[in-house]
Amino acid sequence: MKSTLIVALSTMTSRILGFVREALFAAFFGATGITDAFFIAFRIPNLFRRLVTEGALSVSFIPVYTETRIKRGEGEALELAQKTFTLLLSATAAIVLAGVVFSPEIAGLMGWGIDDPFVLGTAARLNRMLFPFLLSAVFVAFSMGVLNSHGFFFAPSFATVLLNAGIISGILVSVSFMAEPIYGVAAGLLGGAVLQCLIQVPYLAKSGFRMKFSPDTAHPGVRKIFSLALPSLLGIAVYQVNILVSTVMASRLTRGSISYLYYSDRLTELVLGVFIMSIGNVILPEMSRLSASSEIGRIRSLYASSIRASLFLAVPAMAALAAVGYPVISVLFMRGSFGPEDARMTYRALVFSCLGLAPIAVLRIAAPTFYSLSDTRSPAIAAAVSFIVNIAAGWLLMGSSLKHGGLALANSISVTVQMVLLQLWLRKKIGAIGARDILLPLAKYAAAAALMACSTALIASFFDWTSGSFGSRALGLFLIVSAGMLVYFLACLAMGTGEVDYLLGKLKKKWRIDRGGDLTGRGKRL
Repeated sequence: MKSTLIVALSTMTSRILGFVREALFAAFFGATGITDAFFIAFRIPNLFRRLVTEGALSVSFIPVYTETRIKRGEGEALELAQKTFTLLLSATAAIVLAGVVFSPEIAGLMGWGIDDPFVLGTAARLNRMLFPFLLSAVFVAFSMGVLNSHGFFFAPSFATVLLNAGIISGILVSVSFMAEPIYGVAAGLLGGAVLQCLIQVPYLAKSGFRMKFSPDTAHPGVRKIFSLALPSLLGIAVYQVNILVSTVMASRLTRGSISYLYYSDRLTELVLGVFIMSIGNVILPEMSRLSASSEIGRIRSLYASSIRASLFLAVPAMAALAAVGYPVISVLFMRGSFGPEDARMTYRALVFSCLGLAPIAVLRIAAPTFYSLSDTRSPAIAAAVSFIVNIAAGWLLMGSSLKHGGLALANSISVTVQMVLLQLWLRKKIGAIGARDILLPLAKYAAAAALMACSTALIASFFDWTSGSFGSRALGLFLIVSAGMLVYFLACLAMGTGEVDYLLGKLKKKWRIDRGGDLTGRGKRL
């Protein structure tokens, strides 16, 4: 709980800055060909960041590194880390070089349906600027693997705060002093990338890691890490790959469609990033330790409690974004070049995107469980099925009246299929999890979320979200958020959900200790 809180608070700070970043970007640049060019250029580096931080590196390195520490000691584990880092850095440098050289071809592929030479040329130049970001992404991801294994969670989770700060600085400076400010945004992103690397260094020193160029492809631990990493690239990160495919497909739709999907993705990532990814990042080292000790019963218990915690947050978020997503978009993005029509089109994508929140929440717990058991094959197969479903459904739905909303719906359908497959296969790995452990709490969350959605929609009906002043819209959103949290909490309390009971118990315990309970024998036991 303490580690999850550290990660969640750091990520919450990052998401707040992220929304400031997106609000400024939308206000100054809107949803135009220039923004499409930037998002085309940033998709590949950002996808790579997510693959190495949320996928291949984290889930393959942590189990092997943890097992080495337990069975062979700190010295051999740190030597393994040095050899792994050497190969990662070398491979990434080669990828960056190729990305810089072939930027026009990459931009042409990502902007498949765009026939405007100016947009494609801008995308190519931005892509060339942003590809070195991959080096920063690998360093931070590697640091996360080492530091999380040693119980340090702050620096890796705080890294994106510095990245967002760099982008915000780039936006503010560039729009004031540059003729083509979009390039200033890219420069700010690279500055933030440098900062997020620097904050890792003192914590790596505390963990005992020392930088050393030590290439060794024959080391058994290194070979095992990379053998696990390759299938996990597809297994845990297919959601991001599917979004990338949607970007390519959206280039065949009306101008701005890529940007609408991007802004919608920012909102769904709030829930995924702040709490659900935090839970996933924290449980992977613990599950790896339990797996190394063959404690399958405790893995099953930890898995069930993590799923409940994730759904406790994802279900109301899904209901809230579907019910009052337009007010959220109106307050966060609708200003300057981002008008009411842009808000409406972004909301169309958001309604369908948020349907995948609960399945993704389960996936972010299920996939690390497989990886802690050194099984990368099952998640890879499920991801391959999801990828095929996404392409087929996306191609079909984008041609309907849903347009870009159909691409968002296809993503939600594909992750749902992936989630169902993993649940069926995980049952064979760790045994059955009782229906009462998951389904009964889920029914309570859904009932409370439905009541919350109705109450927030009612409050939203009293405000003008299109032409009202920013102050009135911000007040309305504050009331919606406050009322929604209160209604959901009280409804869960009335139905006796375990998460609310746990939180209340912790608060009561803290209150008793603060009143001097720790001076008594009973207080000491508390």
